[in-house]
Amino acid sequence: MKNNWDEKLTEDEVVKILSEQLEKEGWEIINQCFGQTKGHDIEAEKNGKTLIIEAKGAKANSYSPTKKRDFFDSNQIKSHFGRALVKIMSDLNKNPKNIYGIAHPDDELIKKTIGNIVPQLGKLNINHYWVKKDDKI
Repeated sequence: MKNNWDEKLTEDEVVKILSEQLEKEGWEIINQCFGQTKGHDIEAEKNGKTLIIEAKGAKANSYSPTKKRDFFDSNQIKSHFGRALVKIMSDLNKNPKNIYGIAHPDDELIKKTIGNIVPQLGKLNINHYWVKKDDKI
């Protein structure tokens, strides 16, 4: 498996790139969370609908107080995905009218680790976004 560590996106980069793409699609970005900030990573509105997205990265930000390695391994990827899913399901229970999604970098290791279960999100009415560095979703 080819790994280009410099090409791996952080969560903040995923939030920024996806937010820019959503704006191009007519969504108004209401809120973004960067770094260790608590809250929804992206909250957007369009045509009276609210979109809530939990974003995950392939590596930690360089300034992260918990950074221990250059990139996330498969166990961390699964753990991050599980936490995002629990948060979305909890929010979905409270606000079922919102649209929900989880975003990941379009990364080989992430796809190898969780790519086969990502399609199951649709059955839960959760969108999934594969985010690329070149702003293509």
